[in-house]
Amino acid sequence: MKVSADKNGATISPGLGLGGEFRVPGYRTGLFLDPKGRGGTTGYDMAVALPGLQSGEEGDEELFKENNKLYQSTTGNIEMEIQNVNPQTGEVSGVFVSQQKSDTDLGAKEPKDILIKGAFYGRIQAKSS
Repeated sequence: MKVSADKNGATISPGLGLGGEFRVPGYRTGLFLDPKGRGGTTGYDMAVALPGLQSGEEGDEELFKENNKLYQSTTGNIEMEIQNVNPQTGEVSGVFVSQQKSDTDLGAKEPKDILIKGAFYGRIQAKSS
C-alpha cells in the first residue's frame, strides 16, 4: 500500500490511527485455469459432462456458474494503529483490523464476510518534489 501525508516521520507518534475503504481484488485473475481447464480468458468453455436429466434444463444454472468465470472485486474497510515509531529511519509498525469479502472462485461461489487481524510495518519517506 502506498500512502502519502503532509507530515514527516518525526511528527508521527504512537497511537495515530489510520483507516478507510480499499479495493479487494479477486484472488484469481482471468488467466487462471481451474483443474478442469476452464478460465475467464483462456481454457475450455465447458469441461463438465452434461448429465442426462429429464427436462434437459435441470442443473443449467449450476453449470453456468461453474463454467462462466467472472473477475470480481469488492470493497473492504481497514483500521490501523501505529504503535512504534523510529524517527531516525522513518520506520513505523502497528496493528490492523480489516473487514472484507472472501473470494468468489471467479463467480462460482457467494463471498463470505471475513475479519483479518495482524501487524504491519512501513517506512516513511520524504515526498520528492
